[in-house]
Amino acid sequence: MKKNFVLLLAFLLAMTVAGCAPQKSEPSSTPNNSSNTSDKNPFQTGDEMAGGVLGSIGHSPTTMNRDENGNKLPFVYEGGEISIPYKVSAAGKAKNVGFLVFVDGIAQPYKTETAPGYQTMHSMNLAEDDKEYPFSIIFEPVTGKMGDTLSLMIVSVYAPDFMPDMENSSSYGMYHDTLAGDYEITFEADAQSPNSTTLLKYKKLHNVKQSTEPVTQDYLDSLFIYSGMEDITLETLNKQVFAQQFFDGGGGLISNLKVNADGTLHVTFKIVGYPGSRYRHTFYINHQALSDGKNTSFETVLTKGNVSVIEADIDLSELEDFNTFYVVSTLCNVQELWEDGKFLNKTASVLLYKK
Repeated sequence: MKKNFVLLLAFLLAMTVAGCAPQKSEPSSTPNNSSNTSDKNPFQTGDEMAGGVLGSIGHSPTTMNRDENGNKLPFVYEGGEISIPYKVSAAGKAKNVGFLVFVDGIAQPYKTETAPGYQTMHSMNLAEDDKEYPFSIIFEPVTGKMGDTLSLMIVSVYAPDFMPDMENSSSYGMYHDTLAGDYEITFEADAQSPNSTTLLKYKKLHNVKQSTEPVTQDYLDSLFIYSGMEDITLETLNKQVFAQQFFDGGGGLISNLKVNADGTLHVTFKIVGYPGSRYRHTFYINHQALSDGKNTSFETVLTKGNVSVIEADIDLSELEDFNTFYVVSTLCNVQELWEDGKFLNKTASVLLYKK
């Protein structure tokens, strides 16, 4: 399989600002036969645009079983831990890279040979440009029953260690953009669901509520500032997906927000678009999933003419002085909607800071 490859290009800024950065890799049923490159015209992170390449990154399984037609075969879970042999190469500032893992759209804690503790992200610093670094993604699936074949998504996040300091920088620029690899995992044994003790280790989301609201013309008009697309109609939403995040009712396009030392912050996440898309959404603080005590990922099915809404409160007393917040949405029914669906959306990272 060719490695998934991306250059951080300036034209992707619109998707990052919109809080919706779809990425595609090959579907499990289609072999990948070529490599794509693009003219280099990226910008640097922070508050200034600049010439020169920020960086590039590629990642893929070290070994990938295929059938006689070259189509990818699922990884097989036989109980206990499963180890996925993986590799990554990068250049420039993209050599600081982290990975998120999802099984059927649910955030999957994992460990590596050099990072033995289970977390929803591990980051690494690669020493050399364009050198392949092998490692293993080791985990016990959080969902799945014997006989299931579920999506397995491995998502890289560029420069996850970067965080604005509100002195030299106040936004993330193209840092924290994503590249996703989509695979499948077949279960020959039942997964062990995470227990309440495990979930208690996560920072909390409180008062989680899910609802829908009708798409109005005013709402369609408002999507322009998130997408740069003019004349968005209900028909546009048959093939496009838009995601938004708001804090205490405002701040849909902000890069940073000063918050109180304690109390709560009310977060509203909205997603609209491709009818029939089944997404699971995970809220992150500093790249670690948030939990309501029972779930770390929350499911919505998009329907025509409606906006799906998830609201929650974050306990500010649990946060550090500087915190990165974002929401990742992963498409669960990838194979049904592969040709048209956007299988990964990440909102723009927002700095929540206290000082």
